[in-house]
Amino acid sequence: MTYFTIGVEDHYGWANLVSVAASGPDITVIDKRRVDLIEPNLATSPYHHETLHMRDSEAEKLVRAVKASANRRARIALATLITELAPATCRAIAIRTPPLAELPAKVAEVHANYFVMCRADGMIYHQALTRAAAQLDLRVFHFDKSEVLELAAQVRGLKSSTLERRLSALGASLKPPWRKGHVLACAGALVAHDAV
Repeated sequence: MTYFTIGVEDHYGWANLVSVAASGPDITVIDKRRVDLIEPNLATSPYHHETLHMRDSEAEKLVRAVKASANRRARIALATLITELAPATCRAIAIRTPPLAELPAKVAEVHANYFVMCRADGMIYHQALTRAAAQLDLRVFHFDKSEVLELAAQVRGLKSSTLERRLSALGASLKPPWRKGHVLACAGALVAHDAV
């Protein structure tokens, strides 16, 4: 194994990182871990909850603190993983398509649009992970969760149902949990692996 890619299943305040190496038809999950992306004393969903009843200045301060924490924790999580898996080299991460094209600059702008408000907190963690990857010179691949299995199957020359069974079975050899999100992250990592 000379290099690997990381598939990311991101959530509010945490993420699953699934590191994958592949050689020919062989697929190996070399690491699977859950990482926290925010300090425990901070709000995980500030746009959707805490900032709703705050003055603008307090809301902006809270969101800045959450973003700073997410950025710091995402960088530490990816850098630690890469260091621990050396001498293998990480070339890329694969993460779902961002929930928004961009995150508005002000909290009030987020609150003004319910569609945006429901996705803004997810953007904090998504941006933190993709920013950390860029800082670590990793390519970032985005995938649509509804299509990633099919795409990974195509690049591996398999039917999507066959690949899904193989990826699901990989979880049997790993410490639980191994859920659908892990399988999709693994599929994303395979797409990135075959593209770099």
